[in-house]
Amino acid sequence: MTNKNGQSQFSLLQHNNQSVVSSSIIFISDLHLTTQAPDILFNFRNFAESLGNISSLYILGDLFEYWLGDDASETLGHQEVEKVIQKLSEIGVKVYFIPGNRDFLVGEQFASRTGTKILKDPTIHEFFGVKFLLLHGDTLCTDDKQHQQFRSTVNSAEWQTKFLEKSISERDLLAKSIRFRSDEKKRYTSSEIMDVSQNTVDTLFSSTNINFMIHGHTHRPRIHKWEINNEQFFRIVLGDWSNGPSWLSISHTGMSLHHGQNSEFISYEET
Repeated sequence: MTNKNGQSQFSLLQHNNQSVVSSSIIFISDLHLTTQAPDILFNFRNFAESLGNISSLYILGDLFEYWLGDDASETLGHQEVEKVIQKLSEIGVKVYFIPGNRDFLVGEQFASRTGTKILKDPTIHEFFGVKFLLLHGDTLCTDDKQHQQFRSTVNSAEWQTKFLEKSISERDLLAKSIRFRSDEKKRYTSSEIMDVSQNTVDTLFSSTNINFMIHGHTHRPRIHKWEINNEQFFRIVLGDWSNGPSWLSISHTGMSLHHGQNSEFISYEET
């Protein structure tokens, strides 16, 4: 069965193979790297070294817990992270980065140092003849009005220019204040509000004529599948790394989502 664009649909199967060596394309998000969590950096470094012969690595936001600007990497202790990514670029892996709501200030200096390419949110890329919407995911959480207002503010050129004009120490104090308020807000906000809006998802699919989406942000790894008018749609949610590596791999045989001991596989078999 194919969709209206002639793209193959997938059947959902269980898959227990945890290896990423044979994968062609890898997707990760929400590592929230910080010097206060050296275990996650350790896992990221080992994960990167285990990737083997892959063609591309997509980082869909919130690689860092927070980012003060490309000139503050040393201050934040993220030079080793940059070296890990740079090594991948040097061996021919194409690394793509979509900034998240925590590291939205990642810019071209970081990209130049690490050999990455920064993508817009959302971006459409094609893999093995199938087009995918790629995004961090916070733009889908439209029921969270406070976050959408915050996102609109900090992504404006005026706000970012003023913020980056401050000293690194001033930026750090402001960022820590914002993070504290964000963490406090989460304690009193329902999980439904912080999750994606299905109406927003459907609208985005409809406006792009695409049936597959990959995003992070919500920390709720899962492959969602549904039908509208006999047409299948897939929303693949990446997991965070608080309990170990989490990733999606795409190869010529299909797509496999891994999180902890759990995994799901989508084959290219037509349904």
